[in-house]
Amino acid sequence: MQRVPNPSRQITKRFLLLGAVGWVWQIDDEIALKFPRHSPSDEFVHEKDIYDTFDRHHQPCPHVLQSFYRTEICLFLQYLPGGSLLDRLQSNQTREKHKVISVNRLEDRRLIERWTTELCAASAWLETLGLVHGDLRPANMLLGKQDHLKLADFDSVARIGDTALGSAPPWARLRPESASGGFGLYGPETEQFAIGSVVYYMTRGFEPYEGPEQSDWPAGVALDLWKRQKFPEVRPDDALEGLTLSCWRGSFASLRLLQEAAMRLSGSEDVAVAVDWSAERRLDMGEKCKALLEQATQSQE
Repeated sequence: MQRVPNPSRQITKRFLLLGAVGWVWQIDDEIALKFPRHSPSDEFVHEKDIYDTFDRHHQPCPHVLQSFYRTEICLFLQYLPGGSLLDRLQSNQTREKHKVISVNRLEDRRLIERWTTELCAASAWLETLGLVHGDLRPANMLLGKQDHLKLADFDSVARIGDTALGSAPPWARLRPESASGGFGLYGPETEQFAIGSVVYYMTRGFEPYEGPEQSDWPAGVALDLWKRQKFPEVRPDDALEGLTLSCWRGSFASLRLLQEAAMRLSGSEDVAVAVDWSAERRLDMGEKCKALLEQATQSQE
C-alpha cells in the first residue's frame, strides 16, 4: 500500500483534518479537497462512486455535502466553515482524558430540532436511492455558516438489505446475534437507531451513557446495558426525547416516516429547502476544480 503525497501547496489554504479514510484540506472559502491516506483505497473509491450515484439523481438533497469534481485519488467537496457537529458539541463540554466532566451549555432547542429534521431528511433521501449511510454519528455531520447541517463522509454507504458491518454503540444497535458477530441487515432500523443517539447527544450534551454521572463506571457496564436494550432514561412526553426513544426502539418502518415525524418539530420551519448551488453553478465549480487539479499536477512534475 502506497502513501499518497500531500497536495500541492499552490492550491491548498490550510489543513483541516485527518480521517479514517483520507486527509482534508481547505482550498478556498468554497472548496475542500479530500484525498486518501493510502493508495489504492477501496473506501475512497467507494465514496467517489457514491457521489457519482448522487449526481445521477434528478434532484440533489440540500442536506448532503456536495462534490464538485472527483477522481479515484481526490474529491473536491463543498467547504463548510462550521466544522463537524462533534466539534460543536464537544466545545460545550469540559473533558478530561476522553471523559465528559461537565456540560457547560446546550445548543438552542429550536436549532437542535432543525438539525434533527435536516439529518432525518438526508437519511430519507438516501433511502429513496435504496441506500443507507452506514456510519451516522456527529463526526460525519458538518455545519455551514448559517448553522445548517449536512451529512458527509459516504465511504460506508451500503444498500438497504446488505449485511450490516456493525459498529460500537451508541451508533449501532446490538441485536441478539451481535454476540456471534452479526448485526442484522442495513435498513431503517439501523439508521434510526443511530439518529436517536445523535439526537440524545444534542439534547443532553453528551453521548448516551457517557455523561458526567457515568464517567467512573467500570468498563463494560454501558455495553452490557446496550446488549440488554436498556436505554438511557428519556421523557417520552417531550417531542425530541420521545423521538429519540422511538428511534432506539425501531418504531419507524421507513426513514421517510421518521422524516415526517421530525417535520412536526417546531424547529423544522427553519430547515433549508434548496441546495446551495444551482446546476449551472456546480458545473462552473467542477471546471474550477478540474483546473486546480491540473495546476497541482503540473507543479509536481
